[in-house]
Amino acid sequence: MITGFQSNPVPKPKGEQGNEHLRKRGRAGMAQRKRRLQAEPLCRHCAVQGLTTPSTVPDHIIPLKDGGTDDDTNIQCLCEQCHAIKTAIEAAQGTGASNHPDWLRPSAIPLTIVCGPPCAGKTTYVEQNAKPGDITIDLDALARKIDPSYRQWEGMLEGALLNSAIRARNELLGSLSRLKRGNAWFIVSAPTQAERNWWQDHLCGNTHLIDPGADECKRRAIQRGTPNAVKGIDEWHRRARQQWQPKGKAQTFTEQGRVVW
Repeated sequence: MITGFQSNPVPKPKGEQGNEHLRKRGRAGMAQRKRRLQAEPLCRHCAVQGLTTPSTVPDHIIPLKDGGTDDDTNIQCLCEQCHAIKTAIEAAQGTGASNHPDWLRPSAIPLTIVCGPPCAGKTTYVEQNAKPGDITIDLDALARKIDPSYRQWEGMLEGALLNSAIRARNELLGSLSRLKRGNAWFIVSAPTQAERNWWQDHLCGNTHLIDPGADECKRRAIQRGTPNAVKGIDEWHRRARQQWQPKGKAQTFTEQGRVVW
């Protein structure tokens, strides 16, 4: 069950096309967007979790397509990540999200794709090199934001949570082609060179592989109190020796639950 972000749109009556026609465009839309962000400069969803994050997107609480209004009472300002999560949950209709969506376009800002096995130090590397305002895209971090009860390596990331997390990740990856400032960091296991090439071909940017070796990763896993990660480390190195082809729909497990795609 997803306990964090919830979307409860009002069902549209049969034949209704929603209220997309209410959306302001052009200069009027830009002025409205600026006014709303000034009125709510911090992300509302982050604030609920005790976080302070600048808002970047005025979001319709009930989407226009589902009958929501364009009044300020139906607006909440969110950060890019929270907006991607909400959009992903709204888009989830029981179908599996794509692990490797072909519609991705090259990032418009500098992007580093950080790859490697569990406990290799990918997150630490990004934290040490990212600057304020940079965007970090990490599947497990998104899962924790969607469902705060999710704990890394304490179970499997699967079902509705996995589906929503992958959709949110894809939303964020897709947004990179529209950004104008900052840098982006994408954390993904990608055990094979073929998969790393796939991500680089679609998103451009640079790939950075971190692999201190299986023994060192396992030592870190035990030291951190996450012995379940040991199986994930073995799985990553096993898959690194295999041929790779893009997967379509989301698999049952992610890096945190035995199987690494």
